[in-house]
Amino acid sequence: MRRLSLSLILLSALAIAAAPAAHADTSDPAARSTARKLGQEALKLYDAGDYDGALDKFTTANQLVPTPTLGLYAARCLVKKGRLVEAGERYLEVSRMQLDRAAPAVMRKAVIDAVAERDKLLPTIPTLEVRLDGPQGDGVTVVVDGQPLLPGLIGEKRPVDPGHHQATAKRADVEVSQQADVQPSQAALLLLKLPPLPPPPLPPVPPTSPLRVASWIGLGVGAAGAIVAVVAGGIAVADENQLNASKSCYQYVCGPSEAGTISTFHTASKLTTAGMIVGVAGLGFGIPAFLLTSKKAPTDADGKPAHPSTDADKARVEPWVTLGGAGLRGTF
Repeated sequence: MRRLSLSLILLSALAIAAAPAAHADTSDPAARSTARKLGQEALKLYDAGDYDGALDKFTTANQLVPTPTLGLYAARCLVKKGRLVEAGERYLEVSRMQLDRAAPAVMRKAVIDAVAERDKLLPTIPTLEVRLDGPQGDGVTVVVDGQPLLPGLIGEKRPVDPGHHQATAKRADVEVSQQADVQPSQAALLLLKLPPLPPPPLPPVPPTSPLRVASWIGLGVGAAGAIVAVVAGGIAVADENQLNASKSCYQYVCGPSEAGTISTFHTASKLTTAGMIVGVAGLGFGIPAFLLTSKKAPTDADGKPAHPSTDADKARVEPWVTLGGAGLRGTF
């Protein structure tokens, strides 16, 4: 068998020099001589089991002078290396080569052999299907064996070489991978399950101005002062009514039995006065400050800032102070 193969290559090499090439008339003697030499060296490497070296030389020789015999042996090298998909394409190229009527019989036989060997090879080429499951969000990219997979091939069976294969789906928030060892003639499936999409981010909280914070503090302090004034005032009024109705009191002079009520009355009176002062001061500052900072920026239907209105359309509030008093004025 080895001698027969050598004879075929030698005969093909002689045919290169004697007959036109399959695709073009290569008249360069140097190219023909180099192709013949590479073909002879490639055959020796092929018979020795060095399919990598043989493939390189067969391919180079076929580029110099395309012939069915060189292409056929290049395809056989690819089969030996397990590159079945590429071998099938190389067989197909050889089977489609148009030969001149004067082409040697060895070239015609190479074309016939390419057709037969391809038909035998195709059923052994495995297929791999990559399928996505789950929400894809703004888009998912799929990578198979380090190469991007076209969107149109997702969910489709495509030929692959036997061996280890890995598929990875990348979404903006997650990356999912699956892998499998594919055997010859096997129809393998890699299912990439994507988890649920994360919740949308919360909208940013607009910054609060210092005056706005101060208005809240003023309102809180003022409200607390008002509550103290009301409660303490109620206690003071009740104590005063009790002292006025007491028989031990005459013209704002009371006996020792009412000493506790008198003490409570004085304390409540002081708290009432203090609460009124704090309440007026806190509310007097908090209310105007709150009104000045209460107008929100206009937004559209999507929550985005709208175009600001003209000065004539804006509501304005401003405090005023004169010798005769103070207050607020503005337009709404």
